[in-house]
Order: sequence, then C-alpha cells, then structure tokens
Amino acid sequence: MRGETTPTELPDVVLWRSTTLHRNAKTPWQARQATGLWLADTLPSVRNDALQIVAELVANVIQHVPAGRRRDWLKVRLGFGDGFVRVEVIDPGTPEPEPRFVPHQMDLMGETGRGLGIVAQLSLRCGTHVIEHGHRVVWADLAGGA
Repeated sequence: MRGETTPTELPDVVLWRSTTLHRNAKTPWQARQATGLWLADTLPSVRNDALQIVAELVANVIQHVPAGRRRDWLKVRLGFGDGFVRVEVIDPGTPEPEPRFVPHQMDLMGETGRGLGIVAQLSLRCGTHVIEHGHRVVWADLAGGA
C-alpha cells in the first residue's frame, strides 16, 4: 500500500536540489517555478507530473499545517534516482504524532480532498515520514529522470 514504505526502504536518490520558501500566497507559484527550473531538461510528461505533485503537496501544507512563529516555512526538494525523480515537501509538522498519507476516494465533483489522490495516481510510489524536530516529509517518486 502506498505510504507504508519506510525511509530506509526507499531507493537511493542523488543530485538533490532544494529551496526553503516562506509560506504565503506566492508559495505554490514559487515551488512550481523552482521545480520547473530543476526539471527543464527532463521529459515534458515527467516535468508536468512533478509540477502537479508539488502544487498539491504545497497546497496541503498551506491548508493543513498550522502556521505560527517559526512555522511559516516549507522546503521543496527534488532528487534523481535510477530511473525516477523524487519530489519532497518538508513542513514543520502537525500536532498529530503519526504521519498520514491516505488519499481520499476521488470525488470528481468535489472542490477539496483530491490532492493526495492526484499525487498517488501520478507517482510510482509515495508516502510520508517524520524526521527530526517533528518535521514531516511527504514524497512522491515519478518514473523517468536523469
């Protein structure tokens, strides 16, 4: 099942690119711009899927992760593995102790709740885990890459 892969079971990734962004109305656009630049020489289908995934993951942080002092940031990372590209969004974490990555059933008429389902459909594998200081990493691997 997606989301149950532990960090130690994930395939190796090299050539990381990353940026830390201040959370505001421009953050989704900034995350897409950075991702697009990092993937400028990649197949258009991989680039387009990565742009959609990063947009969904950043929107989830803005909507669901409490903001506040020292919590107004998120980090976007992109790395290349053997035959895949990994997109990660790291946030300050939530009060919930367990990481969750449960895509909802896709409601094509609904206005919300589709983001993780879209991520799951576009990726080879995806999931989440918590790292030091309670920060949460949500990631997705896409076929293709360098």
